[in-house]
Amino acid sequence: MSQAEEIKIRLDVVDLIGESVSLRKTGRTFKALCPFHTERTPSFTVDPERQSWHCFGACGEGGDIFSFVMKQQNIGFRDALTILAERAGVPLAPLDKHAEERERELARLRSVNESAASFFRNTLIQNPEASEARAYIAERGLSDEIAETFGLGYSPDERDALQSHLTARGFQHDELVQAGLVIDGERDGLDRFRDRLMFPIRDRRGRCVGFGGRALGADSGPKYLNTSQTSVFDKSGTLYAFDQARESARTEDRIIIVEGYMDVLAAHQFGQRNVVAAMGTALTEKQVALIKPVTRNIVLALDADAAGAAATLRGIETTREAVGTERVPVLDPRGILRMQDSLAADIRILQLPQGLDPDDLIRREPDRWGTLVQDAPGYLDYRFAQIKLTRDLNDPRDRAAAVEELLPIVSAIAQPVVRSEYVARLAAIARVETIAVETMLRRRGQVTQGERLRPSNLEGPAVPSRGDKQAEFLIKLVLIRPEVRPDLPPEVPKYTEDASLRELLIACSGEDDDWAGNLEPASASYLEELHSEASQLPPYSVPEAHAAAKQTVERLRQRLLRDELRALSQGIAEDERSKHGDAMALAAAALDSGPEIDEEAIDADLRVAAHQVLENQAKSRALHARRRVDTLEGER
Repeated sequence: MSQAEEIKIRLDVVDLIGESVSLRKTGRTFKALCPFHTERTPSFTVDPERQSWHCFGACGEGGDIFSFVMKQQNIGFRDALTILAERAGVPLAPLDKHAEERERELARLRSVNESAASFFRNTLIQNPEASEARAYIAERGLSDEIAETFGLGYSPDERDALQSHLTARGFQHDELVQAGLVIDGERDGLDRFRDRLMFPIRDRRGRCVGFGGRALGADSGPKYLNTSQTSVFDKSGTLYAFDQARESARTEDRIIIVEGYMDVLAAHQFGQRNVVAAMGTALTEKQVALIKPVTRNIVLALDADAAGAAATLRGIETTREAVGTERVPVLDPRGILRMQDSLAADIRILQLPQGLDPDDLIRREPDRWGTLVQDAPGYLDYRFAQIKLTRDLNDPRDRAAAVEELLPIVSAIAQPVVRSEYVARLAAIARVETIAVETMLRRRGQVTQGERLRPSNLEGPAVPSRGDKQAEFLIKLVLIRPEVRPDLPPEVPKYTEDASLRELLIACSGEDDDWAGNLEPASASYLEELHSEASQLPPYSVPEAHAAAKQTVERLRQRLLRDELRALSQGIAEDERSKHGDAMALAAAALDSGPEIDEEAIDADLRVAAHQVLENQAKSRALHARRRVDTLEGER
């Protein structure tokens, strides 16, 4: 857990803001007059569930406790972090020399990009050479307001126009190369963007981190060109216009994802401000991670052609994996309460008319766009429809493949009524009775349950699910502070269900100093991904790292205990209410009453089942006792 996250857990947004703003409870939220602009009607809202605030009035500001303090006191994030850390009683690790130098480098690169954005913008407005770019903007129907809001610009058709402008203002050649604005060469480098309409790309905090450029000339290379990967720009972890769309997406509790820059601009111009772009790539886990804190209602609006359909399917799978699942209680047909994994998001697919992209549709028929958004089918309906288009359901092999493809999706449905609907659809595709599909789902659930009850089972392919954030944090901590490896007990791999994370934990908790160099390719790739994310962790001192590692190990252990207790409780309830019913419960009570009972007088099958109940109950009591001891020791 980062220091900022720990501070957020300890401080309540209502308490913090309520010290300086007179809040009044209305329903589940609190309202007040906005402290950042003059108004007569309260439009400032504080949401205790989301731990956020937002002004729906003139200023349109919003955020969390850090953004409120930054806005209120006109300070930067580091200063706000210091103030809130002191209030929360969280010891704030000082930035070491390396971290301070790194932060200065990143700030410098963002400054280079901001200066480049201003140059491109001024060139578009003032330079006669930009007439074609201005004509293109007019032809696409973009308003001056939208062009200004998104900072559209123009890169001159010259070898070093941007480079000359920025070096004259004190930026070094190496900084321009590192920012991805200049291609290093024999003659002092070459501007990466030439004769292009420029789209500044900003991170979630509104800082310029890169650019997209649309070619205007016939010989200008690829139609769209983006900034290459840099220290501040990661295309796979950035959504175009997310900084502009975030609050609208939060307010409407829905975000719409399109492919291109022009799609976003058209949507925002016509009032659809919860629209962002994946910039022509399939949606990634990092991009979904940006969305999750804002909304769990996601609409994918991609092209209707074959490539668009393929991208939609990839986007669905990425989104489902990234949002993860949540445990919800569900009554099965026999009335037994079970905990079931249910998708923690509502993913819908906006199917565009053939031959139209979002930009075209929004301009020609904005009302129809709104209708399509409202009526967008869920991903389940889309997947079932695609199966019928991509599989020959008259072929038994294709039918079997279709069932295998759809089973895990149907099994994640928690609501019984909805589940029965899709079970019937899947049975129709498979050409079997619904009871056969229910049997397949039940067997699938039993396999999952069995794996959960045997966390020591380390078999199976290492496929990263990116679901266990605590286990991931432990590995990241090892990567930045190898000194904590002795804090990882040998049994720590058993504390996670993720096979890939188990393999990494087995390796890093062992005695091999070169543990990272002896991994399988899939795990090595996963570790590389975690390594890049580890650089974002706070600069823990050695004592802080040891404390964080031990705390995380304990949380993982406690979680395993809770899962075992839950599974045992479910098993006891199911056994007691299975085919033997009350008779088995009475038999178990009789067996438990003392040695004088004649076990042979009890039916053999019933006796075996009763002994199993007693064994489970004993395990459950033992686990409860372990948790009580742990709690008492923790309180001491």
